[in-house]
Amino acid sequence: MISTCIQADKRKHPSKIISFLFAFMLLAIHTTDMILTREIIGDSWSREAFLPMSYCIKWFGIYNALWISRISMYGTLFLYMCNWRKWKWFYFLITGTLLYWTSMIHWLWSLGYVKWPH
Repeated sequence: MISTCIQADKRKHPSKIISFLFAFMLLAIHTTDMILTREIIGDSWSREAFLPMSYCIKWFGIYNALWISRISMYGTLFLYMCNWRKWKWFYFLITGTLLYWTSMIHWLWSLGYVKWPH
């Protein structure tokens, strides 16, 4: 007899609403990141904290680096949309979105855009 705590979820596919919510959150934070990177970092590649983006800015310039980042993000979201019914991709979307938001909120705090109430 299997305990109810370890039985598999009865749902065959991830929730469409949660998938849409996390995909929207990922697009929102990526768009914010690209705008702030263009306005604050610019061509100063040594000021960028994310190493792949730093090298893209150094080698290709800021505008090409932004397009490389957009193509990578939109390509990954397209792959997710093609595989949204698979739990592994669902967990990948949620984990990636939460990690991106966590790192961006820290960066926004360091820039002074987000203030923690005292």
